[in-house]
Amino acid sequence: MAGLLIMTRTTTTMHSANRTPQRVDPFDVLLAHATLMVDSQGCVLDLAPQRGAPEGIILGWGMPQSDARQFVGWLRGKLDREARGPYAIVPIPMEQWPTSLARLGAPNDGEAVAIHLADGVGSLGWMACVGMAGMAARLPLASPRQRAAFIGQLVAQVRATLEARALREQRDQLDSIFRFSGDGILTVDAALRVTACNPALEQLIAWRAGEMLGRFYYDVLRTEDLHGEPLGLARCPLVEAFASAAPVVAREIIIRTRDGQRLNVAVTAAAVYSEEGQVASGVLNVRDVSHQHAQEVLASNVVSVVSHELQTPIAIIKGYAATLGRPETMRDPVALRERLGAIEEEADRLSHMVSNLLYASRIQAGGLSMEVAPLDVGAVLASSVRRFRARGVRHQLRLHCPDNLPLVLADRERIEEVVANLLDNAIKYAPQSRSIHIAGHFTGEAMIVSVSDNGPGIPLREQARVFDRFERVDGDLTRRANGAGLGLYICQAIVRAHGGQIWVESEVGVGSTFSFSLPRMERAAVPMVVGARI
Repeated sequence: MAGLLIMTRTTTTMHSANRTPQRVDPFDVLLAHATLMVDSQGCVLDLAPQRGAPEGIILGWGMPQSDARQFVGWLRGKLDREARGPYAIVPIPMEQWPTSLARLGAPNDGEAVAIHLADGVGSLGWMACVGMAGMAARLPLASPRQRAAFIGQLVAQVRATLEARALREQRDQLDSIFRFSGDGILTVDAALRVTACNPALEQLIAWRAGEMLGRFYYDVLRTEDLHGEPLGLARCPLVEAFASAAPVVAREIIIRTRDGQRLNVAVTAAAVYSEEGQVASGVLNVRDVSHQHAQEVLASNVVSVVSHELQTPIAIIKGYAATLGRPETMRDPVALRERLGAIEEEADRLSHMVSNLLYASRIQAGGLSMEVAPLDVGAVLASSVRRFRARGVRHQLRLHCPDNLPLVLADRERIEEVVANLLDNAIKYAPQSRSIHIAGHFTGEAMIVSVSDNGPGIPLREQARVFDRFERVDGDLTRRANGAGLGLYICQAIVRAHGGQIWVESEVGVGSTFSFSLPRMERAAVPMVVGARI
């Protein structure tokens, strides 16, 4: 049997009072007992693969590991030719031993007695005792009755030890699953008091295990249905599992965490029964599906936003195009130019929308390509401001930029797109005739651009999400403004592709400042900050 676990014991270890005792292997106790009972010098246990020992076990007592391995190899070849009935023993005089194993016997004479470990259930393997000649003729092996009792005791001990090992391995496996599972796991007693929880649940609901123990589970997991109504005990998944004797599987509910967050979760509840058939405890598995739910909401929002944003320019183009065929329009050059201008503007808007959708798709697929070269960001800011002023915007665009801005390695077209998106957002949300400030400054390591407005501001809880795809801040002004929520997502992808960062600082009712940084082409020798922050 290849790949067996080989363990040897040459001496017993006595632990002093100031040392922590190691766990005693039950097989050591068994071999020590057998060695004393048959008055031998050592024993070798050779167990076949089975539950509790999937690779088999070779355990030597009173001999070196190499000798135990060699002895078992020789013994197997010899025992293959012997009868294997229950309570069988095979005496092997020393003269039959290989020369290499003769040193294991007594100085003058020796004997090995192989004991077949078998009962009515089946064979476990062999135990071989090594000692003085005549062991097989002495009690307890000499008397058939005592031999049967002795071997029966050995077999029972081996089976009990193997079962204990299997249960210990199963317990360790379950403990690992419990501790390292990505799902939250909570156990309760029959009175629904918390008895244990795993780290994943601690992190999910912001409770520590020590704080939960002994509490009524409903005080820890405040559950609601998908409409926000408290479940109460009547609809509690654990109570239903206790009452129906069947598990509640993957039911989606809402839980409120300790810090007040509402999470969409899928729970599975099951009861654990005692031998008498009574509910002894319960297990609740909690899987966070908030992200999945958010993705579903996102998909719904994408369809809604994109369809609305596409439908609006199409409707305007169609409406103006329909009026162009009217005789009165053909006779009025001013009206004709006005309608053609509106059609062109809406076509540009539609084209920009489709371009952003394709751009976002390429970013998701990792297809963002760039052509980097030394770039003067100050020149990019100045040209961007000129273009927006030429569009006739009603805001005052104020540029604050020192003349000595350092160069960066960047794709000019991509950085112009970032600046244009930030300016477009500021114009879209800031009140008309108000100032929008565009500033450039630099540190020893990076060039930083900021665009500030005095718009409605962004709530703190939503600031981390404004750079997500199709994300739009909730509010009346946002709903009135055009856009699919892709601009900031594209800005973030471009800036990060350049090795920079993008962030927002905002206060509700005051305004927002969007900033991004790009690494300098040549870093400064000393720390510095140059240029005004607006």
